[in-house]
Formats: sequence, structure tokens, C-alpha cells
Amino acid sequence: MPVLPARVDAHNSQLSPRVPVGERFGDRVRLGVLTRWITPEIVDEVLERTGRVELRRRLLPARAVMYFVLALCLFSSAESAGQPGYRAVLRTLTEKLRNLPGLGLQRLPTSPALTKARQRLGEKPLRVLFEQTCGPLATPATAEAYAFGLRLVAWDGTTLDVPDSAENAAAFGYSSPASNTCGNPQVRLMALVECGTHGLVDAAFDGVEHSSEYTLGRALLAGLTPGMLLLADRYFVGYELWADARATGAHLIWRVKKGQIFTPLRVLPDGSYLSIMPTPAETRRLGQARAAGRAISETPQGHLVRIVEYTVLTRAEDGSTRLDSFRLVTSLLDPRQAPARRIAMIYHQRWEIENSFAEIKNRLRGAGFTLRSKSPELITQEVYALLTVYHALCALEHQAAQQAGIDPDRISFAVTVQLVRLGVPNQVAATANRLRRTLEAVAAELLDDLLPARRDRHCERVKKPPKNKFAIKRRDQPRTPSNVRYSLKVTRHRPLPAETS
Repeated sequence: MPVLPARVDAHNSQLSPRVPVGERFGDRVRLGVLTRWITPEIVDEVLERTGRVELRRRLLPARAVMYFVLALCLFSSAESAGQPGYRAVLRTLTEKLRNLPGLGLQRLPTSPALTKARQRLGEKPLRVLFEQTCGPLATPATAEAYAFGLRLVAWDGTTLDVPDSAENAAAFGYSSPASNTCGNPQVRLMALVECGTHGLVDAAFDGVEHSSEYTLGRALLAGLTPGMLLLADRYFVGYELWADARATGAHLIWRVKKGQIFTPLRVLPDGSYLSIMPTPAETRRLGQARAAGRAISETPQGHLVRIVEYTVLTRAEDGSTRLDSFRLVTSLLDPRQAPARRIAMIYHQRWEIENSFAEIKNRLRGAGFTLRSKSPELITQEVYALLTVYHALCALEHQAAQQAGIDPDRISFAVTVQLVRLGVPNQVAATANRLRRTLEAVAAELLDDLLPARRDRHCERVKKPPKNKFAIKRRDQPRTPSNVRYSLKVTRHRPLPAETS
């Protein structure tokens, strides 16, 4: 039984009904099975809210341009040599629409025309679309997504390379502005991810020179709600951000830097202890007292927290071992509700957000690829489209896993992307019944190609040196003109002596 509907003749009346008079093929553009989560009704509502409904009657209406921008991100890594061009993506998106009875063969717009269509659309509709479609995916039946009755979420940051245009460089900057040899401008992306499903609860981004993960984290506080348990790396621990995160009603488990000092107030039965996260003023006062050798008797002002310390022994196949120490600060103060060992085990779910970033950057966008847009507004549009497509893919994985009652991390993201891409040119979302049948077939195929259960792994954070020995290009190095003219002249060799005699 085929996974996706087989290719049919374009004039088949059941799958390709005659188009009503005056309808354009762009009105029927969809995004394959992802249309289940990014419906035409949602897209039309977003366009209405953002004032992007077209006044002129165009070959590609605003809704079609929205799906086209999303498709650019869905097919970004479809070709290993590089990102497919605008017309290649639009050709895939409209393969079976341009020959519908009543339309005749529709010519594809040119690449400059598609760029202008993206510029007319702007970034706001994609931002509003992401805000409307993102959010937690797990249900109480998804046991792996919860701990202590709380929904597990994590936040962290990463960077995305953008084309090295003057506009992008001015808007986003470079990761090492003091260095004259760093590469492309970059966007710093901060995401709030549901650990059990990889679904995007919220996201924020800005130029890498103009923002930090700490400042972008504040933009994600609105995504935290009571009933969540936020996991975070040691970079975020601080009195003010902790207070703001706790004010949302969410509980927290964050790793602590080695240099931060927490004095035990009371040792709990499981070996953890209660302490105070002091205010900035108290931190300075306590630091001065320690430097002067003065004893500290009074309890400092600040947040009451719980500290969990533990070690992890890693034993490799060759017999070598490695011992790593961890220290966590949490708002879960009751050891009966949240035992220390369980907290330590739960914290390592934070690495699920690293898996999410790998899926976004390597599997969906393409390893080593940059985003394609040359202007800041279109970069913003593209990032929101990338996040929207990724979240819809996670929703598809979660739906398939939920049907089988398995952990969503058993679903292969690479296979999910492949199956979704196969359904787009076949117009599997042409009707509601066809979309439902295709979703069932895709889910069956995903469940037939499960990943093995997770195993313990260890990987050093190192990279291989580049293969070539070319000199590194400096940012202030003049660019060699690429448009040149060549002239070829054959060198005449002087006659040999024997030929002149």
C-alpha cells in the first residue's frame, strides 16, 4: 500500500475538478499534510489582521505567497548542492495546479517577481502566523513530556548565518565584531521548547551584535505559565531573571556556575539543601565580607531556593572514565515531591532543545547552509517561516506518536521531512478527505520506520580542521570583481634551428 497517493492524470475529475470561472491556480496552493496545522482559514485570518489582503487581482494571491515562503523553508535542504531556487520551489508547490481544466498552462512568475511578492507581503504576516500556531503540543497522555506533574520546557539560544550583504551586516552584525576574519552576519535565536515533543512554545531573535541570550530570554517570559517546569543552562542564573521567571507561576531547574556561592541553610533528607539566592546588593556585600575574611552570621536577603549537587561518572568501552560535577538550583523545595536524584535525572532533558536546534539547522535548513534573504526584513520573514514549518513538523510527529502510544523521540525527523516533501507536489490537501487519508498513511509510514530507543552517548565539543589551506578572507578585504572579460592569445613558439636553415 503506497504511503502517498500515486500520481494521477491532471484531468481526472475526482482529484482535479474543473476550476470555477475566475479562480486562479494560486488560490489552491497548499503545503501538503502540514495544511492540517497551517490551514487556509488561519492564513486568511492572519492576512486580514495584518492588512495584507491584496487590492489587485494577481496570479499569486497573498495566501499563495504565504505558502510559498513556508515552502522555501520546507525545501531548503532538499538538494545537497544548495538551496533550490524560487522557481524550483514554486514549480514543486504548483505542479498539479497549473494544468487544471479551465486554467490552461500557467506560466511561473520570474524570480524577481517572486522577490517583489515577498517584499509586498513583509514580515508581519509570518510573525503573526507563528504566534498563532506555536504552543505546547503534549497532552497528559504524553508521559515523557511531564515531571512532578509539570510540563517540561527548556530555553536556550543558537545562531543562524545570513547572507553577507551590507544591509544584513548593519542590521544583525557579526558574532566576533572585533575580529576581522569572522564569517557571515548572524541572527541570534532564543527558543522556548517543549522537551517531550520539541514543539516551539515561543521564540525571539535579533542581531547577534545587538542582543544576548539573557536579554532575549526576557522576551520569552510571556510564554511561561503555571504548570511548567523550565530547564536552563548555567548562563541564565541571576536574581532578577529568576524572580521574573518565577513570577509567571512556572517552576525552575537551572544549572549553576562554579563560581556562584550558595551557603546551606538546612540540609534535607535526600542530601540537597535549602539556600538563599541573594539580591545583587547582598551579593556584593557578601563578596566583600568573604574577601576581608569576615564571618557572615545573618541570613542574606533574596529568594529561598534548593541546591542539588551530584556527579556523573562516564565509563567508555575502552575502560576510561570521566567524572563531571553538576550543581542545580530549583524552586521545588519539597524533597518528598521532587527527590534530588529525580531532579538530577530530569535536568538532562534540557538537551532536547539542542536536538531541536540540530533539526532546525541541519535537517530542515540544511547543514552548512545560510538563510537565503539579502535584506533584514526578508530575513525576519524567513526565520518566522522556518520556525512555523518546524513546529508543524513536530505536531505531525507528536500526532503519529500519540496514535501508537510511544515517545515522540522515536519518530525520525529526517523521515518526517522527507514524507512531507513528497506530499506537496501531489496536492494531498486538495480536499479534507484526501488530507485525512494522507495523514493516516504518513503516520503509518513514520511508525514503520522508528528510531531505536535512546542510548547513553558522549561526544566531545570539538570540530575537525578544514581540509583546504586557503587564506581566510577578511571583512575589509576588497571584493574581486566577478564580471570580467577574457581574451585568449596563442603563444607562437620560435621556429627550431633546423626549420630555419
